[in-house]
Amino acid sequence: MEAVIEKECSALGGLFQTVIADMKSSYPIWEDFITKAGKMQSQLRATAVAVTAFLDAFQKVADLATNSRGGTRDIGSALTRMCLRHRSIEAKLKQFSMCFLEGLINPLQEQMEDWKRGVNTLDKDHAKEYKRARQEIKKKSSDTLKLQKKAKKADNLGRGDIQPQLNSAMQDVSDKYILLEETEKHALRRALIEERQRFCCFVTMLRPVVDEEISMLAEVTHLQTISEDLKALTSDPHKLPPASEQVILDLKGSDYGWSYQTPPSSPSTTMSRKSSMCSSLNSVNSSDSRGSSGSHSHSPSSSSSSSS
Repeated sequence: MEAVIEKECSALGGLFQTVIADMKSSYPIWEDFITKAGKMQSQLRATAVAVTAFLDAFQKVADLATNSRGGTRDIGSALTRMCLRHRSIEAKLKQFSMCFLEGLINPLQEQMEDWKRGVNTLDKDHAKEYKRARQEIKKKSSDTLKLQKKAKKADNLGRGDIQPQLNSAMQDVSDKYILLEETEKHALRRALIEERQRFCCFVTMLRPVVDEEISMLAEVTHLQTISEDLKALTSDPHKLPPASEQVILDLKGSDYGWSYQTPPSSPSTTMSRKSSMCSSLNSVNSSDSRGSSGSHSHSPSSSSSSSS
């Protein structure tokens, strides 16, 4: 019986050591996950900043369409609704990013230290309990061997008073083996529970993050209706909506305070006119100067002919 229990205890102890070794060797994987999660959270935060800037610019485009004189107000209204829906997604994205950091990365990093201490404690406690149980079995077995020798001598001498004591000692050895087996089972259960608790703890941290992600993605479904509205409004860019047509009809016979202003001459036209005028004046002046010089050259000849 002791041989069977010894074999079972050895198997239980070997499995315990394997589970402990697996947990100790898993630390680099958890640390790598935390590192990658930190990088992802940084990207989410940067994305949220970029989304905010994009939506600010998007809202200006929507306002541009809304503040028109009637031709694009319906499109501007739909664009504004789409921008507002994206604002909701932006808020959910920020919540998701913060939950990723505060609900998963930081707690998991702190939990890692507890896991390391817990596994080391399990390993040390098991080693102490196993060593103590083995020493007790060894002592009881040694006492039993001594009693067996005494029992043989007593039998040879015809004395049987040692046998009850020997039977009690052998029972103690069997009890110690059973106790060792129970100790190994208990240690193995604690190791398996410790391993399972890690993943249960991880899932507990992960679930709120996934819930935030689902909530963010649920906002995306609301965009479909707005997208269909925009598609219908912009299907024919050459057709004005009824509201715009009504504005045109209402202008007839009404005074809206709008009047067409003749645009001023452009600087290039003004300069060309000035150049033309200057060239005309120059041509006139040159003609006058030529006429004046001709009359002066003709006067002396006339006077000479008259004197002759």
